[in-house]
Amino acid sequence: MSKKVSVGLLIGLMLAAIAVTSVVTYTIVTKEYNNVLKDLPQKLEQYEILDELDKIINNNYYGNTSDKEIELAVANGYVSGLGDNYSQFLSAEQYDKYISQQQGDRSGIGIEFVKSKNKIKITDVYDGSPAASAGLKENDIIIAFDGIIINAGNYEESAAKLDDDKLSSLNLTYRRDGEDKTIDVPMGYEAESVFSRTYGNIGYIKITGFYSKTASLVNKEADKFVSSGVAGLIVDVRNNSSTNLDYAMDILDVFAPINDPSVPAASIVDENGNIIKSYNTKSGEVNIPIAVLINSETKAAAELFACDMRDFSKAYLVGETTAGNGLKRDLFRLSNGNAVLLSVGIVKPYLSDIYNEIGLAPDIEAELETKTKDLSEDSQFLAAVSHINPA
Repeated sequence: MSKKVSVGLLIGLMLAAIAVTSVVTYTIVTKEYNNVLKDLPQKLEQYEILDELDKIINNNYYGNTSDKEIELAVANGYVSGLGDNYSQFLSAEQYDKYISQQQGDRSGIGIEFVKSKNKIKITDVYDGSPAASAGLKENDIIIAFDGIIINAGNYEESAAKLDDDKLSSLNLTYRRDGEDKTIDVPMGYEAESVFSRTYGNIGYIKITGFYSKTASLVNKEADKFVSSGVAGLIVDVRNNSSTNLDYAMDILDVFAPINDPSVPAASIVDENGNIIKSYNTKSGEVNIPIAVLINSETKAAAELFACDMRDFSKAYLVGETTAGNGLKRDLFRLSNGNAVLLSVGIVKPYLSDIYNEIGLAPDIEAELETKTKDLSEDSQFLAAVSHINPA
């Protein structure tokens, strides 16, 4: 980790060179050049402190250092220092996983869990997941992997296997009602993002995530329900925390009319109030009563979808106030394969006020009295049914 040239001096010279080159080549960027020069003293001080710290560690630290680990830690700390919960540094491995997840690919077996007496207690099983296919259920207790009992000493290592994308399957033993059973469960799956069913004369579409195929699936289900003559639709985006706004707007196209281009269906505004991206609806429109189910875990792209459905007068919102994540994130790949997810602007919906850090209040407030997958016991769903089919 020894340095032939001071890190601060080197970066300072690079910044100065970039600024000078900009002025020589593009005379119209004089303002930007002046800003760079103005910031140089502060930048030099920052990097010189890092260089000083590097020398102290090299000369005094008792232990081994890894350039790669320090580089990753510094980059992660830089992004963390922004104080933005939605911006994050990604290693090359995390970048690849993130890209896969955006397409709906998932590692693991598809469960949520908590630690319970040094064992793994399943709190939810995702529909369409390997865990669901294997028959695992909420409240099952995973007690062993490959015959090795989970205990206080190996709990963390054991739990990590549930999301290990290097494994093709897991041999696990679970306990239900005092009976133990051992099964093999495949690892990794493509998330099913759309589930539908009919409840009386109401069509129900649950959207668990926004991926590249989701809009076409929603369109197919919506057409099916409209053709069958349902009295209305309930679209469920509770617990949907997808971040891809493009996919969310594709789904909006299924339900909403074409907007006046002078008023974007949504726009992304930077810190100076400049619009850096606009969205417009292109086609579609469903002309039957619609309710959208929301809760405190409805975030990001799902919030924009719900907000615009209301703004276009296509739906009432039923449930609880949403999370209030109204920032647009972009992914930037670094030259070494790492990446940074960075908040680049705030979401401005079609007509409503900006909801970042506030959330969307429902038109019809309803608490979920009991956590259930049975629609007949889902108080928020039933409140939406009552809105579409008033007594």
